[in-house]
Amino acid sequence: MTKKLMFVMTFLVIAVMMLASCAPKATEAPAAVATEAPAATEAAATAAPTEAVATEAAAEPAEDTVVSMVPAKAGAPLDINGKVVCYIIPSLANPFLNGVATSVTEKFKADGVTVNVYGADEGGLNQQFDQIENCISMKVDFMYLMAAGEVDQLMPAIDEVKAAGIMIMGVPPQKLAPFDAIMHTSQYEDGQKVAKMACDFINARYPDAADGSIETAILGAPNNSVGMKLRHDGYLTITETCPKVKLVVDSDVPTDSIPAGQAAAETALVSNPNIKVFIGQSSAHAQGIANAVKAMPNVDFKDYGVFAGDMDPANIPVVTSCEDPYKGFVAIGGTSLDQATYEQVKKMLQGVEYPNIINDVLEPITCDFTTIAPK
Repeated sequence: MTKKLMFVMTFLVIAVMMLASCAPKATEAPAAVATEAPAATEAAATAAPTEAVATEAAAEPAEDTVVSMVPAKAGAPLDINGKVVCYIIPSLANPFLNGVATSVTEKFKADGVTVNVYGADEGGLNQQFDQIENCISMKVDFMYLMAAGEVDQLMPAIDEVKAAGIMIMGVPPQKLAPFDAIMHTSQYEDGQKVAKMACDFINARYPDAADGSIETAILGAPNNSVGMKLRHDGYLTITETCPKVKLVVDSDVPTDSIPAGQAAAETALVSNPNIKVFIGQSSAHAQGIANAVKAMPNVDFKDYGVFAGDMDPANIPVVTSCEDPYKGFVAIGGTSLDQATYEQVKKMLQGVEYPNIINDVLEPITCDFTTIAPK
């Protein structure tokens, strides 16, 4: 009797276990479909817009270069006598920028227009933000802005400028919005032209040099802004297009001044005394680099080539003489950028028709390398 009871109980336990093992499988499958399907659908729904945004961003051009004409205002040309312009630049110590600003100021005096020039040598973008706020409070009529770094960081202040009804021109941002006009520079092309000048010098002075034998230094400022990064990228093409180059220094010089360029060159020459070619971020840097070379004992200035991505007009005779280490630069906007700037701002003040984008001419200016005897 006991054996029969144990047999029946064992049979019942096994039956219950089999039913239990089957029951969850019958309910879990629909549950899995019910929970996983919406999740997959949601992921697909969110992935599609993300991919669309990415595609749209990739298709968006990196720079605005297509020019449109802004129509004249009613009653144009307007009287501009007594108008006030705020002219904000990264550095008063940069001879190129300061030279253009000084010339524009002088030209506007004849029109009765006051141009107040501000540099951000000490405080960078933070100082420029304060300068913009100050110009708004002064109720100026026009603002010229060259950011001392990424212009995006100044957008809140620029929005305030627009809200106050003040016209503003940006130099040289990649995008037109939210400015009324921009002067645009192809910084990468600028850098390429500088690299070519340096290579042309190397081939003229050192025609028999072996590949990878001419020590070269790039003293750029790629971290200052997108534009300066693009210019620096253009400089780097010298390693691809000029086989004789041996790039031994590629450093960032964030401060834009003649002393900063000189200090950077002196540091580079301590560790690499055989550098013969320097590419500087600006004309100010190039002048400082040339000073460092000229301070070295027993050097032939014709052995050295110093090149830059912009121009101080006062140095044109120095560069074209071939007697100085400073042997080439790119004139942004040609040799009359001051006149082009003055004319553009005047048109905007007068309310006459004007182009919303000026694509700067990039004019290389060098000494005649054929006059330098090969070494």
